[in-house]
Amino acid sequence: MAVIKTMGIFSKNKYYIKLYVNKIEIKDLTNGRTIIENSQTEFNNKRLLIAEFQKAEKFVKSVFKNNNLNTRNSIGIVQQREMVDGGLSAVEKRVLIELFERAGIKKLYIDNSISELTEKQLIEYK
Repeated sequence: MAVIKTMGIFSKNKYYIKLYVNKIEIKDLTNGRTIIENSQTEFNNKRLLIAEFQKAEKFVKSVFKNNNLNTRNSIGIVQQREMVDGGLSAVEKRVLIELFERAGIKKLYIDNSISELTEKQLIEYK
């Protein structure tokens, strides 16, 4: 577990973000609400979950905006849940960082585990 980027003084919103092929699941850990949305536009290919960065960016930003998820002073715990054979490469991690930075998340953690995180594990991310 490594801190990728830190900005802001107080963390008000914490999101557990699971990314799938053309789909995102965001659990707002502040209020318990879970949002699951499928992209109408494919952003993957046979080798990469995020092959079309601009399409993925537009999708992720719209999910946050349309569901009134505030990214100001936010923490994001991101897991890529599909297409992770052999683990994420440094380039794939950088793509995730860039994607969620552009969506407005201020402090990012990329979690490489293959299993869903428990409430106890999620609390450890600060």
